[in-house]
Amino acid sequence: MALRSDELHYNLQHLNGMLTTHEAAKQLDLSYWHFMHLVEAGRIPGVRVVDRWLFSPDDLDDYRRSKYGELEDLARTALEHPAIDLTEKQETICRFLASSERPSEIARKLKQSRQAVHSQISLVKEKVSRIQPKKPLSSTPPEAPARPLRRRKSPIPLRPPKNKR
Repeated sequence: MALRSDELHYNLQHLNGMLTTHEAAKQLDLSYWHFMHLVEAGRIPGVRVVDRWLFSPDDLDDYRRSKYGELEDLARTALEHPAIDLTEKQETICRFLASSERPSEIARKLKQSRQAVHSQISLVKEKVSRIQPKKPLSSTPPEAPARPLRRRKSPIPLRPPKNKR
């Protein structure tokens, strides 16, 4: 299929700013193989061009937000409310979380185990839950968050067998 020059120009404009597989994995601080597993599972969207994958920085930010957005919101809430009596360590962890750092990155920076960081995060969650009003229970069950559908290739239709006479 040949592209007209205006179509080619549009498609190249769209590809400008896209990240390669290695760049995208590095941005999310994931190993190349784990990143590719997520791409092949349909969890991270990308564009396949010939034999290369390209990724939009916005899509990568959306993935990070879906994975860690709740923690970021928790950290911001904890830092904004003086009624929550954070320890120095908890405040440091919350500052890292609010700036989009992953718990494993925080553990490396603080030279602590991931388990220790997660324990502190659990304590912060408990403190925040004390100041936030309880949500009323609704009579209808909450909807499950919509997962992106994995695109599958459609099967090649089989031709009916020819009648041999």
